[in-house]
Amino acid sequence: MEAIYSDFYPRFLYVDKYHFSSTWVYPTDVAPYGLVRYIVSGSAVFTVEGIDYHVGPDDVFYIPQGSTFSCAAKEEIVFISIRFVGSIHSRGTDMFYELWHIPTQHSFADCPDVRTWFEAVYTSAVSHHNFKMLEIRGYLNLIFAFLARVSNDNFDKDASLEQDRKQMEALFDVESIQRRASKTLQRIHDPRITAIVDYIICHPTENITTKSMCEMADICESTLRSLFKKHTGKTLYEFVREIKMTNAARRLLVTSEPISAIADALGFESASYFGKRFREIFGMSPQEYRNTSHEI
Repeated sequence: MEAIYSDFYPRFLYVDKYHFSSTWVYPTDVAPYGLVRYIVSGSAVFTVEGIDYHVGPDDVFYIPQGSTFSCAAKEEIVFISIRFVGSIHSRGTDMFYELWHIPTQHSFADCPDVRTWFEAVYTSAVSHHNFKMLEIRGYLNLIFAFLARVSNDNFDKDASLEQDRKQMEALFDVESIQRRASKTLQRIHDPRITAIVDYIICHPTENITTKSMCEMADICESTLRSLFKKHTGKTLYEFVREIKMTNAARRLLVTSEPISAIADALGFESASYFGKRFREIFGMSPQEYRNTSHEI
């Protein structure tokens, strides 16, 4: 697995607390972003990729980006819903499942901390603190780390002693050790590239050029291109584009800014060009994305 995947995480977009009556129905649609929901009270049927899940109080439910889903309340229901995208976009691949086997549904009735974290994300989002995004990122990471831990604890642990012995021996043969050492060397992160990645993430509206990044890292262009691709699995252009699109997605959700203004702020030459690039990432136009966000 490439080094960048060790730094994969959920990038927050939006959160809200919903109260729906027993007649609430959300028709089948495609999720333009990932959703993770905490059921505060009530019950409903959430359908993902044609499979029905009956959810109730203290359940956490995960809906992958790009999946088809629908919802129907069985009684009055209240839930907190967090929208997010992965820090790395991989069309057709659910990285949260591939990396951590995040479960679709799990009950946390015996773990009140999980509800506290969801409530904290919502409380932080509606606050005016200048550090609220720091809080939100922390709690969202805790939620996914806990879901990953649950998944890990539920793995099949019934392998025979003989299988365990063979696996352990394989871990410590000379060739295996040499292969792991080689992979570890390949995955060591260059601090210069880490600094560039952090800068790009923190400055999505800046017109970032290869020249400015070379000057920041004090390396030549060919070295930058080579190291950046090895570090992130993407070219500098691809990475900058995805960061800009993630920023655009959040603006579409939480602001009423005209799409042309968002495109201009992020440095796109026209709203139509921005729309084309946005569709490549999210599978729909910016306006469709904004319209859908008001319904989910």
